[in-house]
Amino acid sequence: MLPRTPSRRGGRTPAAVAITATATAVVAVTAVAAPAPTPAAVRAKPAVNVSCRAGGSAAFTPGLLPAPAPRNTRVRFDGSCHPCTGATPTGRQLTGARFTASYSAPMSCTVGGSRRPSTGSGTIEWRTRAGRVLTSTLSLTVTGPLFHTATVNGKVTRGAYTGGTLHGEFEAEIVKQGINCRAQSPGGGLRGAGYTGHFTFRK
Repeated sequence: MLPRTPSRRGGRTPAAVAITATATAVVAVTAVAAPAPTPAAVRAKPAVNVSCRAGGSAAFTPGLLPAPAPRNTRVRFDGSCHPCTGATPTGRQLTGARFTASYSAPMSCTVGGSRRPSTGSGTIEWRTRAGRVLTSTLSLTVTGPLFHTATVNGKVTRGAYTGGTLHGEFEAEIVKQGINCRAQSPGGGLRGAGYTGHFTFRK
């Protein structure tokens, strides 16, 4: 008697049907087991998000003259350490910052800045809760009249928090120096004044 040939269903043997069913089950389990992205991965928060006060002295080279016509002047902010608040990485909590900057703009004792943005550079010396000092070097863009509120935007190009961005508003106290400005004009003009301001930093 000849051996019986295994029956086929739709052209497939029972063994082939079993293998196909097993593979389908494995794929289904794999799809169910794949982890969904966590909310933190979808919306990552910045590691640094702080607000800082700023202030110190502003120097002008050459000195500012009382004449309405401004001349191109090199401006330098030399700040002192002021407090910061906000979110920072654990172990590197930022408690204070010292902001310095320099740029050129047309200025006199009565006119400061222009409608065209000025570019410059700056640094931030961060103070951590542990007593460390971290330094960030920035490229800056300055817009608006310095006598009222100049807007400063910057990006860290080197050092701590490279790629971080700064947005701040600063005011030089030149109006308070009105009488002093006229008195100093024979000697080359007003060469310094105080400045105050604040900035936010994100990374």
